[in-house]
Parts: sequence; structure tokens; C-alpha cells
Amino acid sequence: MTHTQGKLFPLWRGGAVVLFALCGLAGLAASGAGAPPVTVQPHAAQQPAPPPAPPPAWQHRSWTARDHAPRFVQSLAQDRDGFLWVGSVEGLFRFDGTTFEAVPPPPGHPRAATAVSALAAAPDGSIWLGYAGRGGVAVYRDGRLHDAGRPGDAAEITSITIGPDGEPWIAVGDGEHAVYRHTAAGWQAMIAPTFDTNEAEPQLLSRQGDMWFVTWGGQPFRWPIGPGPFRPMAVPLTVSGGGAMMQTPDDALYLIDSHGLRRVPDRGAAARLVVPGTALPSANFYRAVADPFGRIWATTAISGLVAIWPRSGAVERIGEEQGLTSDRASPILADRDGNVWVGTERGLDRFSPSPLRVLPNMAPRGGSGLLATAQGGRVYLANDAAVYQIDPGQAPRALAQVPPWVMGLCAGANGDVWAISPDHAQVVAGPHRGQTLPLPRHVLEVKDCAADASGALWLSPSGLGLLHQVGARLEPVALDPRLGQPQSLAFDRQGRLVMILDRRTIARLDHGALSTWDGSKIGFERPGTLSVRADDVLIGGTTGLLRLDDKGVQILDARDHPWLFDTRGVVSTAAGQTWLIGYHGLSRVSTAALTQAFANPMRPIPHVTFDDDDRRIALPQSGSGEQIVRDGQDRVFALTRQGVLEALPWANPLPETRFSLFVRALGANGHEWPARPGLALPVGTTQVTIRYGVLDLATPAQRRFRVRLGGLDDGWVANGTAQDISYANLAPGTYRFDVQTTDREGAWQPQGAALIFTIRAAFWQTTWFRLAVAALVLFVAQALYRQRTRVLIARAKAKREGQIAERERIARELHDTLLQGVQGLILRFQAVAARGALDRTTRAELDAALERGDDVVAAARDRVIDLRSPAPDAVDLARALAPLCSDGHVPPVILRCSGKPRTVAIAVAEECVAIAHEAVANARRHAQAQTITIALHHGRRMLTLRISDDGVGFTGAMQGAAGHFGLVGMRERAATLGARIEIRNGATGGVVVQLQVPGRRAYRA
Repeated sequence: MTHTQGKLFPLWRGGAVVLFALCGLAGLAASGAGAPPVTVQPHAAQQPAPPPAPPPAWQHRSWTARDHAPRFVQSLAQDRDGFLWVGSVEGLFRFDGTTFEAVPPPPGHPRAATAVSALAAAPDGSIWLGYAGRGGVAVYRDGRLHDAGRPGDAAEITSITIGPDGEPWIAVGDGEHAVYRHTAAGWQAMIAPTFDTNEAEPQLLSRQGDMWFVTWGGQPFRWPIGPGPFRPMAVPLTVSGGGAMMQTPDDALYLIDSHGLRRVPDRGAAARLVVPGTALPSANFYRAVADPFGRIWATTAISGLVAIWPRSGAVERIGEEQGLTSDRASPILADRDGNVWVGTERGLDRFSPSPLRVLPNMAPRGGSGLLATAQGGRVYLANDAAVYQIDPGQAPRALAQVPPWVMGLCAGANGDVWAISPDHAQVVAGPHRGQTLPLPRHVLEVKDCAADASGALWLSPSGLGLLHQVGARLEPVALDPRLGQPQSLAFDRQGRLVMILDRRTIARLDHGALSTWDGSKIGFERPGTLSVRADDVLIGGTTGLLRLDDKGVQILDARDHPWLFDTRGVVSTAAGQTWLIGYHGLSRVSTAALTQAFANPMRPIPHVTFDDDDRRIALPQSGSGEQIVRDGQDRVFALTRQGVLEALPWANPLPETRFSLFVRALGANGHEWPARPGLALPVGTTQVTIRYGVLDLATPAQRRFRVRLGGLDDGWVANGTAQDISYANLAPGTYRFDVQTTDREGAWQPQGAALIFTIRAAFWQTTWFRLAVAALVLFVAQALYRQRTRVLIARAKAKREGQIAERERIARELHDTLLQGVQGLILRFQAVAARGALDRTTRAELDAALERGDDVVAAARDRVIDLRSPAPDAVDLARALAPLCSDGHVPPVILRCSGKPRTVAIAVAEECVAIAHEAVANARRHAQAQTITIALHHGRRMLTLRISDDGVGFTGAMQGAAGHFGLVGMRERAATLGARIEIRNGATGGVVVQLQVPGRRAYRA
């Protein structure tokens, strides 16, 4: 289907694509999900509730192709959950306030029929839509579009209105012109003799239960829906061209066409012209809605938008010059938050009720910025051209006889308002108006000024430090120059001067006594502005907000309250509200809540922020002085780089729509899947990106989010305003993702959204594979262990056999050489002893020596027998030491055993016995001891052998005499065992030799 510019927003009668969005209000009128068909009773006369107080202004926001919005928007609707549905020539989109999500057409839908020409939301949550290009009708249910057929020979659906039973009424055009109603049996053509359905369009289901039809160039018709034949009744009113009907909150019905805006006669109400057609812009046709405050909004298809107050007849035109995305606007919708949505050929526009408006003709001039102060309920504003006075509730008016170039503005308690120029200061308002005060020399910049309780002026000209008024002149105030130049000045309620020095130090001057707080030391960087309250002074800075009172300072840090970042000005109203201007815009908070927050500075503070979502909210000025003030009627005036914002004491009376938080999609490996239960990701996935969102058509940019991924995050992780997050290095398994958001006042909401997803495991990542690998590893380890054991056993056996062979060889050598030789010597000595020439003494000594020789031979023979006998693996060490105690030599040896007896490895036992023999021999030869004690302790982790005597001990170094290797040998034997040996003098005399062998080396089971 080829569209020309004329076909995008064509004349309604011509049957081309017609844009109609009153269905949103119609759907609200028919409340109750899934309601059965009803019979509407005659309307009972009752006085409707008056509409809520209207907003002072409307905030405008737009979306175009740069914001990924569809172009050539042709229809709008809002569903039961609050989503905005947008029909365009590109198809159907669902909008949550941030993202336009395309909805694919139903299966088998004609590819050329993509233009969604009509939309309507039913009470059961379904969305009915009509297509141009013979695309017929579709309905969105259960997360997808379903084909609902093509009534008759309909080439284009021009409008849809939902009836009280929840079923749609449609008008078709561009060929056949007819009205159809959907029933359980299908589409039913609505034919009546009272009017020509070829020229009629169902436009409005009134709150009284009437279906209203508007005919092209004819009359409006009303049909009280109920039993009986379809017989709409004509209303005595002529329609010129393509008109539109709407109903205001007070139940009044209006018609807008080329004749103007008229009250429709109905149920006793007389027809009345509200606005003549000459006051309206030219139009091809109108589409119109009434917002909850009673204002009527109408699009013209060619001349933009018009807004009308029916009570006063005030008309406001809004077109491209006022920021509308295009003058070619047609679909229009009023949502439940009071926002008005307009679709154009270039995108989507939103008008939201706001307490803010731009003060006209107050833009800064010459690049020097704006100045402000307040006194006695009046506000004073200045630029470099003039000073303006704003009386309570009034418009600004310029003051006469003011300096030509104002650099500073401040007010005193005596009612005087001072204006500072380069060469003098002048009172421009108040009891001393006209008074002047010369400056010491020409000044190029004034940082700030203030007046004390007596009305005396204090100011800080650049390069001159701090000056104060003394009579008719200005005198310097002595300050430590190291503290810096005063930037901001204010007197608190106790008459003390509070200053900010070089945007670094906070100072308070109290009758000559100066107290200072260094911002870098108290964690408050770059303080900038001062706001005096009854009991304290609030100081705004880059890192938050500081409170200064008699007790000291308290800080609200911007890390805990991001909306307080770079606060430039604060003012509190008599109604208990505090306004702040800063980097993130203009914020409103309860004064009591703000004061209480300083006692618990990390708790969220309920607040409302008007940010750059409204293009009127410009960045604040960078200068010193008051940046936000109020008048006697609690109107607040905030200075920005583009002008002055006026905030009126109005809050939206409409109940806040309950937000809806949801997980949108999950992406991985270059693919993205819609969030759904049981989502499983492919094998090999290690990184995912999760997209989530919140349904908020009013303030989506102010929502903050925190997320948590089960199994990875220990707690909540702040993610700012971002609506996606990525995770990397994820292992296979099941994960739960949770997200929470803040409400419009910044408080975290416990209800959130969750997504459970699974990363499939490759076979090598599964549990059974791990178990199989573990079993294989155990099997291989066991096989290797067995093989290693066999090798070690064979090696030990070979070593043992070698040892046995060596022992046998040594035994043979001992028997054949040493024993035989010793035995021969003994025999020769015995022969000598048998001679008679020896005296008795010599014979006795020789006999004793021979007996000792026999003992040595016997011991050697025993050792030979031992070498030829198989050695046991372990022995009883106490039994092996026993011969030392029964050898009959002096001094005697006493053996003491402790601990649980355990067998000791033969190699360890042999070394222990050898060390004990050496120690006992040394004690007998050198110690002159009376007793030698061997203490054997079988510890669980250590075998301890201790040999001690009660002799004379060592008198020199414990290294042994030259040529003697007893001590060296004991140490070498201990090293062989991996044991620790200690040789020292005892505490009460004698020598102690203590050997400690690790249990794992000493014991054998």
C-alpha cells in the first residue's frame, strides 16, 4: 500500500485512515474485566463531582525517530494495565514510558497492510485494532495478536469504540462506509432508518450509557444502548465537516467542528456556543478529548493542537512553533495520570500537568546571569538591564531609578533591598529607597551581599575581601587571607554572619568570633549556596546538602541521595514544602521529612523531581547568591541559565497509577529471548544481558533500579537508572534474577519482578560426567598406586635381599677374620697366663681381661648370628634398651617408660639404642655420676628418648675432644632419622641427651 502525504491524515469522509483515540476514555467508562452484556438503565439525575483544581502549566515532552519512536502515528489507546499502545504505518507498538516495543501482526496477515488506523482498549485488558489496506481487525490477547476477521468489504477501519459489554463498534471507510458491532456470532452490520450509516461514525460512549455517532455534514445521533431495535435519535445540531465529540468530568458533552466548540444539547442541557470557529485554527477534521481537569484538547490534522477551557473560553494553540513534533497531528488520548498524548507524522508528544511555568521576559541578558532576593513577601529579580519587583500573586514589574548594571541583589530585615553596581550600592526598594553607598574603587564582580538586622550592608567584591557598612562608607572586615575570598553571605535568625569561603570552607562570624568547617575534612565538597531557616542554615554543595545549627553540622550525602547532587539553592514555604534546585533539576520535598532526614541520613527521602524530561528545566546558574526564593503566596522562583521558573503551590490531585515492573528480555550469544518462565539458554553460554523496565508514562526517567542475581550477588546491587545489566563468567545452572525500583518519590518498593533462567550444561559440565571423570581419576589413581606399590615392594625386596647378602658377607668376614683373630689372641693370652712366672695381682688382672675378651667374643658371635638371622620390621624399644640396665657396670642405669607402649621400626630402634649406648658410655667414662637414667616416652606424635646423669656435666664446648667422635656420631644418627637431638647440661647438674623422633617415622602399626 502506497501512502501519500494526503493519505496519512486524510479527510474523514473520504474514508482514508482516520485516527481516533477516545477509546481510552470509553474503555474506562465501561469498567470491570470481562463484564457480560448489560442493559443500561435511564440516567438518574445527579450532580457530578467538580473537576480537580487545574494545573498551572503543562510540561511538554516528545519522542521522535531519534528516540526510536514510530513515525506517522495514526492511533492511540491505553490498556487496563496502563501501557500506551501506538498504531502507526509501521505497525503496532507498546510503550511503557521508555521503550517502544514492536508487536508483530497475526499469522497470515497481509504484508502490505501494516498501518494500524484505529485502536481501542477493552475492559478485559484486550486491545482491538483496525488496519488500513484491507487488513481487517485484530485483537491482542495472551501476549499476541489474533485475527478477528474483516467486516464486510472493509478496506480501512477508521475508528473503534468499546461498548458497555466490552465489545467493539467500528466504522469502516475507503470504499464501503458502514458501522459494525462485534458479537459472539461475529460482525453485525448496524443499519437504522434514522440515519445514513455510510456517513456515521461511533465516537463516544458517554458515562450515561449512550453511544454517540457523528455524521459528516449532518447531525449528532444518540442511541441509549439497551433492548430493542437499533434506532439512534438525532440531536438538533448541525455538524460541519469532520467534527468530534467529547465529555468533560462534569458530564457535559461538547462538539468541536468548523463552527467552533459547542455544548451539545442533551437531557435538558441547551446548545451553547463556547468558542467560535474563527478562534480555532483551520482543520481537515478534529479528534478531541477532555482531560481530568476539564480542559478540552483537539487535534486538527493540519494545524497542530488546540486546548480550550470551556468555562472561560480560553484558547491555546500549540504547533510546531511551540515545540509540537508536527502540525500534522490527529490521534489524541488522555491517560489516567492526566497526561495528554498526541500522535503526529513525526512522532509522539506528551503534555503533563505541572506546577511549573516559565516566567516571561526574564531571560538573562549579556551573559551575566540572573539575581534574586525576597523581602516582606515580595520577590525581586534582576538581570544586567533592570530590577523587577513581584508582589504576592502578581506579575513582575520593572522598578524605576535603578543602577544600569546590577551585579548583586540582597534584602535586609529593615525592608531595604540593595542593588550593587560597579561603583556604588543603592537601595532600590524599601523605606530608604534611593540611598547610595560608594564602593572603595571600581568593582568588576560582586560575589554576594547581605544585610544585617540593622540594615547595614555586607558584601564581598572580588579582590576586596569582606566589606561592611559603617555609616556612609564601606570598611573592610579582618579575615585570615588563608581562608580565601567570601563567596556567599547570609545572616541567620540569631544575627550571625554565615559565609562560604572559596567554595571550600564554611564560616560563621558571631560577634567577632569566627568558627570554621573545612569541607574536605567533614566530607562536604564545594559548598556553594546558603538558605536561612528558623533554627538552622541549609548549605548546598556538589556532594549534597549540609545543615548548620548550634550543635554543628549534619550532612545528606549525594551518594545516598543522588537528586541532591550539586544543590545550588534551597527555599522552604509556609505550607511545609521545601524546594531545591540543582544539577538534576527542581525538587520538592516535605520540610518535615527533610529535617528528619538529617537524623537518619541514609534513609530515602520522599521527594518529587522535575528534571530535564521537561525541556523548560535548564541547568542552574553557577554563581553565588540566592538561586531560589518565594513570595508571600508560596510561589517559588528558581533561577536557571535560560530564565526563571515559577513553581506554584499545586500538586496533582489524581491518584498515582500503580507502577508495573517487569523483565523485558534476556540476551546471550547475539540472540535475545522474551522473558518467560522456564527460559533455557544454549550450551556454552557464559555471558547474558537482561533488559527490564517499569511502566511509568509520567516520570520514567526518575526511576532508579537495583538488581540481584541469585548465586552471584550477596545482596542488592544499585544500577542507577539503567534498564539493563550484563553478567559474565556464568557457569551452567539455574539462576534467579530480581529487580526492584523506586516510586516517584524515591522510596524503594518491595514488590519487584523476577526471571528464572537456566544455562544448559555441555555433557562435560554435567554432574554425571563429573562423577564419571572422578570415578575414572580414582580408578587411574588406584591403578597407579597399585603399580607404584608393586614397584616399591619389589625395590624394597631387592634392597632387603641386598641387605641380607651384605649382612651375611659381613658375618662371614667377622667370623673368618675378626673373631678368629680375637680368639687367637685370647688363646695366646691364656697360654701366657698359664705360665707360673706371673704374680698373683698380674694373674688376676689378666684373668679379668680374658673374661672380658670372652664376653666380647660371645657378643660378636651373637652379632654374627643376628646378621645371619632375618631382622623383624619392628621391635619393643624398651626391651632393646634393657641390656644397658643389667650389664653389671657402674654406675647403674635405670630405665623408665611412659605413654602407651608401641613397637618401633627396627631401623629407628637400632639408632636409638646406639645413641643410648654412646650416651651411657660417655657418662660412665667422664661424668663421675652416681646414677644414669634412661626415660622413654611413647607420645602420639613424638617418640622421646632422654638419657641423663647426676655427674659433673660439661665444663667447656659440647663438641667432643679431638679424635673422639661420640657426640658427632649421635648427631649424625639423629639426622639420619629426621629427628631432633639436644645435648646440654641439666638444670641440677649432669648431662642431658634428649632425642625426639617424629611418630610417623618411629612407629609401626
